[in-house]
Amino acid sequence: MDETLRNPETGAHAEALVDGILADADAEAARITAEAQAYAAASIARAQEQAATILRESAAKAGIQVAAIQADAEAKMAIERRKRVLRMQENLAREVEGRASRELAALVGQPAYRNILRGWIAEAAVGLSAASATVNASMDELGLIDGSLLRAVEADVLAATGKVTSLRLLRGDPSIGQGVYLLADGGRLAYDNRVATRLERRRTDIRKLIHKALFTESMRA
Repeated sequence: MDETLRNPETGAHAEALVDGILADADAEAARITAEAQAYAAASIARAQEQAATILRESAAKAGIQVAAIQADAEAKMAIERRKRVLRMQENLAREVEGRASRELAALVGQPAYRNILRGWIAEAAVGLSAASATVNASMDELGLIDGSLLRAVEADVLAATGKVTSLRLLRGDPSIGQGVYLLADGGRLAYDNRVATRLERRRTDIRKLIHKALFTESMRA
């Protein structure tokens, strides 16, 4: 959540959950890295044996420069290792995002979920910065949003920004996907704060954490 809305009673719970899921990437990365390293060790051993054979044959038959052949073999192995790491990062990022989505979805029926919605709506209202807007959500979540919740959000936005905003609930056309979607009056500006979009905004952070976990594990090996 934006720094302007670090309220423990609103959306901070959701951020803490996502942060905890991201922290688990270190352990997951260690497991995947161990498996990949075992495969890589076998692949590198085969490649090195092939390179050694080529070196011997080339040196014996044609006097080709050994250093050039070795450099080429090492470059190819480095490229292969890089590709493998990128695949691991992408697969692990998808796993983390999928787990985050499932765990957040499981919170919908819990009593504290109204506070999570309050934080998400407030964050979207601050980002939208409109005098008035409609609030939309999924079918399950619309039933949790009422006038009292929206008035509380308006108070949160006023306290955080000093700006007055008026929010009302959109009826009859629920959005697809967990989270909230705010549309400013006039229909020209919107703020998508659904879970899929929130995770997309965090994607860079997720990949940085995974890269750090993979790199640290690689250095330990």
